[in-house]
Amino acid sequence: GAEPVEAGIELGWHKYLGEKGCFVGMSGFGASAPAGVLMKHFGLTAENVAAKAKQLLGR
Repeated sequence: GAEPVEAGIELGWHKYLGEKGCFVGMSGFGASAPAGVLMKHFGLTAENVAAKAKQLLGR
């Protein structure tokens, strides 16, 4: 499966992911906060991206 990481909306990515892919990024819009807070809120952290990648690889 694929794991795109996008500091933007997920709209349109699912057609590229297949059944086993996962998306790391925004699932909505309109949030307002400092960048670091928003990145954590939407799961755009190194820890979360690594965890999702390990999950895809079956580790």
